[in-house]
Amino acid sequence: MVQQPNGENKISVDIRTITLNTEDGNFSVSMMLYKDPNFEDMWTTVPFLTLEDNIFVKVNMVPGHLIIQLENCWSTPTKNPSHAVQYSFIEDSCSQVVKDETLSVIMNGEGAEAMFRIQMFKFVGISYNDIFLHCTVQICHSRAAVCKPNCTNYGRITRNKRETTPFPTHTVSYGPIKRKLEDDGEANINKGKLPAVETLILGGLLMAFLVITGVFGTLLLQSRRAYPPMQAQLTMSHFHNSEVAS
Repeated sequence: MVQQPNGENKISVDIRTITLNTEDGNFSVSMMLYKDPNFEDMWTTVPFLTLEDNIFVKVNMVPGHLIIQLENCWSTPTKNPSHAVQYSFIEDSCSQVVKDETLSVIMNGEGAEAMFRIQMFKFVGISYNDIFLHCTVQICHSRAAVCKPNCTNYGRITRNKRETTPFPTHTVSYGPIKRKLEDDGEANINKGKLPAVETLILGGLLMAFLVITGVFGTLLLQSRRAYPPMQAQLTMSHFHNSEVAS
């Protein structure tokens, strides 16, 4: 505090020492998936979703007296958040899908919960059937007006200057989310299995083959029972004729 006392041409400086106490805390941050836009029906099993379904994601912090902010959110085909194949949809706390209905950031930097909706997608590649979601979050201890990002400029991200430095960034993940195969994909599940009609035809042909084989086998067995004495007689007669001729 500086002042000019008694109208004199000098400045009196008052120096005071202020000690600011810091406090460390433990915060539990979790990512949860819901089936409905009201975030009431939570997934308790592995989600199986088609490409037409939406994923409703909530990131929750306990205790809830501070503000949580999503910094970056992305997905990978494995549980490794550093996988080479990635799809980033939130960067610098703002959506990267501009003017698109496939992604909507519902709440971010306003309270102890952050929520967004994203349409189900798939990675290009036969071996990529699962999706894992990852988000880096910061715990902001300022007012909501400061922690809430300003993302109104469609691609040009304008962020309000924070009054204080946030806590370090941490990563929270969820997965796997499995893609539910539709009519064309369900055939891949049954790959190697014949359709019902072809199975019946094959079974009928196999049954006919077994019947024909049984009939010929019976006739052959009967013929062998009838001809062996004659064959033996012819053989002995042949040997006898040969001895006589010699």
